[in-house]
Amino acid sequence: MTEAASRIALAAVAVSLLLSACGGADKVKPAKLTDIAETSALSSVSATVAWTSKVGENTERNALRLSPYVTEKSVFAVDTEGKLSSYNRQTGETEWTVELDRNITAGVNGDDKNIYVASGNGEVFAISQAIGGTLWTSNVSSEVIAAPVAGSDFIVVRSIDGKVYALEKSSGARRWIYSYAVPALSLHGNSRPLVAADGVLVGLDNGNLVALRALDGRVFWQVPLGDRNGRSEVENLNDLDADLQIFDPHIYAVNYQGNLAQIDAAQGRPLWSSEVSSVTGLTVTEEVVVVTDEFDTLRAFNRTDGEVVWTQDLLSNRRLTRPVSIGLDLFAVGDFEGVLHIVSITDGTIVARLRTGVGAITAAPVRLDGNIYVQGKNGKLASIALSR
Repeated sequence: MTEAASRIALAAVAVSLLLSACGGADKVKPAKLTDIAETSALSSVSATVAWTSKVGENTERNALRLSPYVTEKSVFAVDTEGKLSSYNRQTGETEWTVELDRNITAGVNGDDKNIYVASGNGEVFAISQAIGGTLWTSNVSSEVIAAPVAGSDFIVVRSIDGKVYALEKSSGARRWIYSYAVPALSLHGNSRPLVAADGVLVGLDNGNLVALRALDGRVFWQVPLGDRNGRSEVENLNDLDADLQIFDPHIYAVNYQGNLAQIDAAQGRPLWSSEVSSVTGLTVTEEVVVVTDEFDTLRAFNRTDGEVVWTQDLLSNRRLTRPVSIGLDLFAVGDFEGVLHIVSITDGTIVARLRTGVGAITAAPVRLDGNIYVQGKNGKLASIALSR
């Protein structure tokens, strides 16, 4: 058995043990959707499907989170068999399609010119946004499940065997590689690296956040989000699988069985931390940080001191996505039934919801201007118009 396969098997055991500790999977019931309170001052908010398009095949792998990449002109999406398409952002009409014929395990990301996609075999593709032509293909050491991230003249790719690569945008040639020790038991998930100024931020499987120099991959600083002292390897799981967020001048990160932390970007020094467990992620606004925790309770923390502002448990166990701020003092989350929920940032009230028809939404919604874009498990892509 390969190292990657061993990790997947161990992760499956970990999930089984965690469910047993909670009383068994059959007792974990998703919350039923309740009526939206008409008394809310935001009850006039509405969400409607502007268009849907068929992307292609999809997979039932829960760890796989395929999401579109959105520009002013187009929406780009890929299916699990390597069918990559560009859609007109206003109408949803297909502009071009390219068949990569690969097992795609990391969704689409890009910059102002190109699209980047990675596969289960560690292949990384750079595709022209304009015509869909393959510019170059590069290889990393193992499966990639977090979408590549673009920097100024390089892209960052993370493989599941504990390696982070910087590849040249022009050719795919390797600029540098950073390696870390993957714990014997970890969850099968990776957060996206985050490129910021002259650095690259990466959340590791051991619960640490590391800042690397973009030029050569050297470590600026490294900080743990919480030390585990459990009696078993399962109790010591503390993967940082949730995507990082920056709200200048601070970094925000949350890990499994750990903490939400506000971190000084220059020195890697935690300014405050609050105990919460999440593999899904967070969104940051001027006033609060909202987290989807491991039980799908939404929790808002004061951005100044980390104190709890409100909690919302009416969507518990509905396998929510990371929350995404969408303006109007609102944020959006998707769930396992393809429902998009619009929630007040102020007090956690659910003010609107929409059945998108795309199947289970496992990746965070993408917002641009007045629209929200989601890609679901049934292989469909939807544009959602939000209005008041």
